[in-house]
Amino acid sequence: MPLGRVGNTVKDALTVTISGAGGVANLSIDVVRETSINALKSARSIGGEAGGLARDAVMGAVQAVGSVGGEVGSLIKTSVIGVIEGTGEVATATTTVLHDVVVGAIRGSSDVGTELGLASRNVVEGAIRGAASVGVTAETAVVQVSRGAIEAARDVGGDLGLTARATVSGVITGVSATGGDVTRALRDTARELIGSTAAVGGDLAQVARGAVEGAIDTSKDIGVSAAEASSAVATGAIEAAYDVSDAAGDAVRNAATGMIRGVKVVVTDEEKKS
Repeated sequence: MPLGRVGNTVKDALTVTISGAGGVANLSIDVVRETSINALKSARSIGGEAGGLARDAVMGAVQAVGSVGGEVGSLIKTSVIGVIEGTGEVATATTTVLHDVVVGAIRGSSDVGTELGLASRNVVEGAIRGAASVGVTAETAVVQVSRGAIEAARDVGGDLGLTARATVSGVITGVSATGGDVTRALRDTARELIGSTAAVGGDLAQVARGAVEGAIDTSKDIGVSAAEASSAVATGAIEAAYDVSDAAGDAVRNAATGMIRGVKVVVTDEEKKS
């Protein structure tokens, strides 16, 4: 997807910044925020819509940082947080804006060849951290963030199971860092991953399995029980799958429970299905 006026402005400005003597060390959340504010203010003055402009801005930002090599993941995260904060200074950073930023960041990362899993995890974590800085709780943010991740992966022809794994990883680190309820956020994330995958015609069992694996792999990094994290994900995924159909629910139950990566995954508080 080609960049618009805002995206090109942000990309050009950040390219100059990271091409200077300090290189990527010059890039900070503050720099991205101020760059985004300047570009967004100009576009808003001629009637631009906040979500679309934010999507364009973050695409420009991640295209600028994605071509420099090195710690691309952390630079993508910085870009996402900066653009969300900048949007919050110019307009209201709603959950819809978060969705648009996630879509733009993953698309922009794909454009410069960044691996989908790496990009998705850092985009999701950055979106949740950025949301917290503009007054949107993590528990509120995860629904639109997860939806955006699946839609963007579909748009770039990516693996939805890999995207689900990376999304759950980003949710765990992002929600933990902002003091949110990780278990609740994981259950809501899993429900949205399944719902969004159904909407785009993807493989629900593959996405559920990837989401559970992401919970198991990442929970240990923040001291959360792998059994509790994987149970929250499996429960949310199964609930959402049964909303699609009984066959979908059965398939997701089979994929998301039992022994996975050495952890016994069970569901909790799930309405029994016959």
